[in-house]
Amino acid sequence: MSRWNISRIFFIGEGGRARSFELELGKVNIFTGASGTGKSTLIKAIDYCLGSSVCELAAHVKRHSIAVGIKWVLGDAEMITGRVIPPLGQNTSTKMFVSSGRNLRIPTSLEEFEGATNLIAGKSFIERAFGIGGVVDASDESAVRKWRPTVRHATAYMFVPKDVIYNETALLHGLDQADEAPGIIETMPYFLGVITQDTVIQERQLKDLRKRFDREQRRLRIHQAEGSEYKKHATRLLMDAHRTGLCELLPDDASETVLQEALFRLKRLKFSKGQNPSEGELSSLHTQRRSLLSEIEKARRSSRATQVALQEMSGFEGAVKRQYEKLKIAEHLEPVAHSCPLCDAPSERGIAAAQAIRQSIDIVRSEGAAVENVRPRLVDHEETLQLELTRLNDKLKGVDERIKTWIRQSSEAQEMDNLAQYHAHLMGKVSQFLEMNPATPLPGPDVNVLREQIEELEALIDNDAKQVLLARAERKVSQYLSEAFALLPTVAPCVDAELEFSTKPPAIAIIENDSGAVLRLPDAGSDENYLAIHIALSFALQKHLGNTNAPVPAFLAFDQISRPYYPQSGDDEASLGENEEVLAMRRHLDFLFNATTEQKDLQVLLIEHAYFSDDPRYVSATRKRWNKLSGDALIPLDWPKRHDSL
Repeated sequence: MSRWNISRIFFIGEGGRARSFELELGKVNIFTGASGTGKSTLIKAIDYCLGSSVCELAAHVKRHSIAVGIKWVLGDAEMITGRVIPPLGQNTSTKMFVSSGRNLRIPTSLEEFEGATNLIAGKSFIERAFGIGGVVDASDESAVRKWRPTVRHATAYMFVPKDVIYNETALLHGLDQADEAPGIIETMPYFLGVITQDTVIQERQLKDLRKRFDREQRRLRIHQAEGSEYKKHATRLLMDAHRTGLCELLPDDASETVLQEALFRLKRLKFSKGQNPSEGELSSLHTQRRSLLSEIEKARRSSRATQVALQEMSGFEGAVKRQYEKLKIAEHLEPVAHSCPLCDAPSERGIAAAQAIRQSIDIVRSEGAAVENVRPRLVDHEETLQLELTRLNDKLKGVDERIKTWIRQSSEAQEMDNLAQYHAHLMGKVSQFLEMNPATPLPGPDVNVLREQIEELEALIDNDAKQVLLARAERKVSQYLSEAFALLPTVAPCVDAELEFSTKPPAIAIIENDSGAVLRLPDAGSDENYLAIHIALSFALQKHLGNTNAPVPAFLAFDQISRPYYPQSGDDEASLGENEEVLAMRRHLDFLFNATTEQKDLQVLLIEHAYFSDDPRYVSATRKRWNKLSGDALIPLDWPKRHDSL
């Protein structure tokens, strides 16, 4: 035996009462009986003993039992996992018991349990025994412990409860729960043997870093958008303080952090003698403003003149070019200009005309060259003027802001009885501003550091190799899945269909036999089809897990596969006449027994309502058969209530 099976499921009640159920290793184990006898509680008990955060045991079990335990077997090795059952009205208990060794004795009381521990340590013990990941030290980062594969992810491949077996969307146990589904999906490549635990942790760290990187970039963009507003208000306050003698004037390019530090220093100052705003300062600011306006107007006139010159130059250049093209025609007449074209007699007038044309061509050519020499300098001059205009306008804005501040400060100062009152008023505004903007200038994580960490992790993760191995695992599971599906009863559109399994997101594609159409899981449209798909997928995954020696117990639990064929009330043998439903159910049973035999060490727990007394395999595999007439059940009706029961 290479993977774990369950040999015992046991419950402990008050007054030394104990109940133990034995399961055969590597075989089908059936618990059957009427509704309300506690059959489905067996799966929930196993799940609870594997560290489930919530105890979902039935109310009757909670009222009459105080503890539950599972004995696991792997060759000669044994492990007992137990949990204290919380009283009715309490969701869970963090008290757990985990022990390992050989020939372990089943406890019959709470005191006989060994290996008392808490829930987190208990799950870590189970994971080490199953071989899930590596040993996790208490000093490891909490995020790393959270991201690694756990036993809770492994239960997706073990349990097929009633809320999953006919589910139209969730393929595996836990995928319909928002808090569990992401971990199951992200660790699936690990359990399929594609990647190691380190890769799982690296991938989840990378995902977290990318989220943080995006969040910090958004924060920086918002900060940059709001920073100018913060700087404007802080500058106004400091200018007010400077004019009343409370602080030095900071440079215009001071950062937000420097401004904030200056405001905090100002807040801690004791009032000193200040000076009221002087008319001379305002006059100086207006003089500076007029000078700037004059310089701006001068630069604008120069810019307009330059633009006009460039436009006129473009027109002149066109005229010169056209004139030059006209004069070039005369070059064709030059060979005959020295003699008369009729009598070949020398012609002085032709020679003079040709010389005049050549001189005109030279003049036009030189004028065109002059235009080409002057244009770049005019363009550079225009760019320089635009930069100067930008600088002057920015400086003008600063002067205007100072004038506004002076006028406001002067107006406020006049409303105060004296300068001390103004100081107090100003300090109140500074304090209020700092309280309303406590963290605006404070730097966050360096996005460059986050980017480097992301690049380092991306270099460690070989995504190409992972995708190749993952596709290979999906093909193998799909092959097992289609082979198993062909042996199970189905209805249209799934008759003779092939199934393709994919891991992210976990999904099944149904390839219709006659049309070749690709259907999704909800398109199956029948409980019988959903039942066949979930059963086939469970055995296909277990077969692949067994072939890769995955750290998942060789254990499958199904809850009532007969629901599409039989009513859930009345005598469990009342409707077992041979009809289509019975024949379909028998095909499922044949598959369960045959597939369990074929897969080495695989153990199956079947919770069932119907009882097939004419099937020797079914009768032999039945460990308990409960009915309401006998009063027998998972927890006997004569067990006393626990002392803390409601």
